[in-house]
Amino acid sequence: MTKNLRVKSSEYIDETNRISFKFNGRTYHGFRGDTLASALLANDVHLVGRSFKYHRPRGIMTSGSEEPNAIVQINPGTNRTEPNVRATEVEIYEGLEASSQNCWPSVEFDIGGINNFLSPFFPAGFYYKTFMWPASFWEKYEFFIRHSAGLGKSPTSSDPDIYDHRNIHCDVLVVGAGISGILAAKNAAKNNFKTLLVDEKNEIGGSTIYENNEFNKIDNKTPSEWLKKEIEEIKNIKKLEIKNKNKCSCLSSI
Repeated sequence: MTKNLRVKSSEYIDETNRISFKFNGRTYHGFRGDTLASALLANDVHLVGRSFKYHRPRGIMTSGSEEPNAIVQINPGTNRTEPNVRATEVEIYEGLEASSQNCWPSVEFDIGGINNFLSPFFPAGFYYKTFMWPASFWEKYEFFIRHSAGLGKSPTSSDPDIYDHRNIHCDVLVVGAGISGILAAKNAAKNNFKTLLVDEKNEIGGSTIYENNEFNKIDNKTPSEWLKKEIEEIKNIKKLEIKNKNKCSCLSSI
C-alpha cells in the first residue's frame, strides 16, 4: 500500500486494522473504514472502469453516491454477486472481491476500446435507426449486440442470505444527515415532533465532518469540530432517532 497517497491520518480510518481485498484478481490492502475507492487510490489504482459506449478509460471522481465512473461488480462469480455498485459506497472488509465492468479481457486492455476510434460512425442515437433494418439481417448479430449492452452481470443463482425489514413511524422524516439535515432534525425534535433522521453513509455529518479549515470557522470552531458538538447533542434528544448504515441495514424499507 502506498501510504504517501493518503492526505492525512483520520479518526474515521483505523490504521491499526489492516484489511486485504481483491480487485480484478489482484490482492491489495487497506484499513478499516476505507471505502473500496479510497483503498484503491491509496494503492495507486486509478483506472477502475470503462465508459459504456466508447469504452474510454474511467477513474474515481467523487466520494459518494454521485460517483459516475467507479461502478464495479462485487463478489463476481458467486451467488452473492452484485453488479453496478459504486466503489465509493462500499466499505472494504476481509475477503472482499470486486472487479471492473464493461471491459474485456481486462480494464487495462479492453477490446471494446476500438469503439473510441470508430466513434465518428456511432453518433448519438445511431442504434435507433440502424436496428430498424429487416429483422432477418440483425438476427445474425443479435447475440453480440445483446452482449454489448449493460454493464455488470446479474446473479444466476438465488441469494442465500435472508433480509429483514423494519417499519418505523414518525412525524418528520429527514433524509440526509449533512449539516442541513442535522439542524432540520434537531429543530423538529425540539418542537416535540417524533423525528427520524436517515443517511446512506456509515457516519453522519456529510462532508463537513472532514472540514478542518481554520479560515472557515463556525462559532470560533472549525466546521468539523462544530458539527461534532451538534452530533453529540442530537444523539441525546429523546424525540429524535438516527438511522444510517452503521445502525440500520434496511434504510430502503423505512
